[in-house]
Amino acid sequence: MDFGIQIREFKPQKVAAVRAKTTINKVTPKVVQLLQETADYLEEVGVQPTGPGFGVYYEVGAFLVDVEVGYPVDVEVEGNGRVQPNSLPGGKFAVAQYKGPHEQIAEAHRAVHTWMHVNDVQSTGDPAREVYITDLREIGEGEECEAESVWPIVHETRAERRRQQRARA
Repeated sequence: MDFGIQIREFKPQKVAAVRAKTTINKVTPKVVQLLQETADYLEEVGVQPTGPGFGVYYEVGAFLVDVEVGYPVDVEVEGNGRVQPNSLPGGKFAVAQYKGPHEQIAEAHRAVHTWMHVNDVQSTGDPAREVYITDLREIGEGEECEAESVWPIVHETRAERRRQQRARA
């Protein structure tokens, strides 16, 4: 599958989100639940999301996943104990386009990781995210969605790399 990987610039974003841990086999239902919980909160306080939902994957283990799920907003939100204000950093990101069941989006994450290795592009070490172009709340389990696998990177031009290599020599 061709994921159309490209480097894009993202601006920092204010967000409203819920952070939770779940088991690896329940990621999609948990993401949908947290999207709904955040959307309900935003509706209650009269704030419109400024973009599609997202998930930030702080840790993905063999069994447990630590994920923050929510929506970008253009105002500060107070939060309610579960939904909290936060921000996503801006910068350069390697982005893969994904189309398929959310349960299989790991294919796109692996593709970005491989692309970064092949192209000698370094990760910043910050967590990867998913951006849900399709509202996951509106599709059934196993149905196709459109999403992006988004990895923060340290992006240098070849000229910058050569200058750094000469400086080290």
